[in-house]
Amino acid sequence: MVLATDQITKYLIMTRLSVGGTVDVFPHFFRIVSVRNKGIVFGLFSQGSVQNSQWIFIGFTVAAMAAIIVYSERKKISGSLEFYPLALILGGAAGNLVDRILRGRVIDFLDFSIRDRHWPAFNVADSGIVIGVTILLIQQWIEEKNQKRASVGQ
Repeated sequence: MVLATDQITKYLIMTRLSVGGTVDVFPHFFRIVSVRNKGIVFGLFSQGSVQNSQWIFIGFTVAAMAAIIVYSERKKISGSLEFYPLALILGGAAGNLVDRILRGRVIDFLDFSIRDRHWPAFNVADSGIVIGVTILLIQQWIEEKNQKRASVGQ
């Protein structure tokens, strides 16, 4: 679902907004932009040689996706709550991987700011990754807390 939503929204941005174009949705808070990001999540590591870094990012993404799939198979998580955040992360990684392979850059378009604070533009795939990781961390924290309670009660 993340992959499909990501690619559809990126297609809409590419076909309806020129590179560098903006649409104010909520002035001084949220706007739609058309950015081509040669870095990773939120524009990190966008400096340097595009050609070399794209292969590194593609390799890293494929390795991370393979690790998630192998981990999921070994732990048989398909029926657990851990499945959902991992699916978000996997879908997000796949969405940005498609951009890197087809376009050599990732399409970013969600742009937020509050007063003079500006968050780098991002996309649905980035959101899936961040939300998935956040849910995993919360799940891990809850699990550790429950394990401590159980060990104290014994």
